[in-house]
Amino acid sequence: MMYDWVTDKSYVLNYTAPAFLLAAAIIVLALLGTRFFCGWLCPFGALNDYTSQAGHKILGKNYELPPGIDARLRYFKYFVLFFILVSKILLESCILTGFDPWVAFANLPGLPGTYKEIPFAFLVLLLVIIGAFFIMRFFCRYLCPLGALQGILVGTGLVQLKRSGTITCHNCRSCSLNCPVNIKPSDREVVDSAECIHCLRCVGGSCSMGLPSYELTFVKKPLKTYPYVLGAFTIFWSIFVGIGFIGALGVTDSAGAVIMPRNIYHDGTYYGTGVGFAPGLKVQVEVADGRIKKIDVVEHYETSGYYEEAFIKISDGIIKSQSTEVDAISGATYTCIGLVEAVDNALEKAKP
Repeated sequence: MMYDWVTDKSYVLNYTAPAFLLAAAIIVLALLGTRFFCGWLCPFGALNDYTSQAGHKILGKNYELPPGIDARLRYFKYFVLFFILVSKILLESCILTGFDPWVAFANLPGLPGTYKEIPFAFLVLLLVIIGAFFIMRFFCRYLCPLGALQGILVGTGLVQLKRSGTITCHNCRSCSLNCPVNIKPSDREVVDSAECIHCLRCVGGSCSMGLPSYELTFVKKPLKTYPYVLGAFTIFWSIFVGIGFIGALGVTDSAGAVIMPRNIYHDGTYYGTGVGFAPGLKVQVEVADGRIKKIDVVEHYETSGYYEEAFIKISDGIIKSQSTEVDAISGATYTCIGLVEAVDNALEKAKP
């Protein structure tokens, strides 16, 4: 979506789309110097945490890879991010979708049907859960492209953790043992690593020796924990919920009429094809007054029992928002992707 907005002048950005709002909120927080989303809001991070806690309870401890291997593997998430961006630019699609554990995680309620659509994604999800059982935040450390993007953006260093007072660490290592991403804060006077997810487990009274621990700073000025958490929550939800709500109300002119996006399509009937759960998904898109008026699926080979809801809701969502940036239907992910692809293909022919 963001790529299309930058590269395609005819693209009308749907700034109320949940995906855009989520990305905007995360990016703003990262530019302010914090990976707050990773440490406090990410549902996939929570899954990793609970899995690691179960592993610790059953095995008596969590494990760490040898430092050299751990350091090298952390770069892999940047490779994943780079691969996603390159595939989007060159192929105009992300070929890793079928392997995305996020997609599998979001489609867990649709099991067992969703397994047929994205078996490799569920396999990767299983491997991530196994990894998290032994290693805290396994996915976050080594695989998460969103974490990699935030790691690049937090280079501003506006938010840091600094050791409180002028003290000598007595090497109890409580802060390091409690660090879910194992950046060893006990070895640092200042924690400014891009790997830090700002969970704040090392802030406050975490030292078993009773020594002053780390304190938060923003622009090198002390920042209390509660204002930090409250402020970050406020920024995130103001963008994710507030802007979306205001945008959903519609922008009106002085006469009270809703102002619609500019006409960007030639009137007519256009056909497009896409690949859903099976190849050969073909749609007919009618454009009138420069706007999408009707979408009909004229040919497909999708699985009965899965495509019906997707065809109705995705088509209605595209027409209502005048955008193909719509959320997929749980249990019919590939069908939704194929339908959106086919509509995009048709609309390409309708552009001036």
